[in-house]
Amino acid sequence: MAYLEVDISAISSRHPVRAFDTYWSHHALSAGVPSRNQINPGEIAGLLRWLLVLEVVPRRADIEYRYRLAGTGCTELFGIDYTGKVLGENLTPEGEEIRRLEFGRVLENLRPIFSTSSLPIKTREFITVHRGVFPVSASGDGADQIFVVVAPTVTECAFRAPVTA
Repeated sequence: MAYLEVDISAISSRHPVRAFDTYWSHHALSAGVPSRNQINPGEIAGLLRWLLVLEVVPRRADIEYRYRLAGTGCTELFGIDYTGKVLGENLTPEGEEIRRLEFGRVLENLRPIFSTSSLPIKTREFITVHRGVFPVSASGDGADQIFVVVAPTVTECAFRAPVTA
């Protein structure tokens, strides 16, 4: 399946992407982009296995994205632990280009992007996933981290986001 951006409403409410969107949106209400300090791993324990955390590293002519964390579900899904690696390693060239454009838009617009696609990894392209890409601020000065939640389309979780008053 080719990369297809979707509205969040197209993703089941019990899928990890939709659950994290509810959590992210709850914390984005005040500042527009949640601070990394607002995201409490204990509150999203059921989602951590599907989470990738990328650091935005400015370079002279470009931006590099380095994986700080890869959840165990992602590692099993991809067949590789991306922790410490740079975006592009083990992706198809098309997959890397799509991710770079997607990450750039998320950082510019400070809004999540949701998609459904096949994994952009040779030998794993038969797996269809939902993805959510979320901007986060580690420094307090704009978005400088990207949280990606990715899980097979049939995955569900028991996570319940906090209720806003």
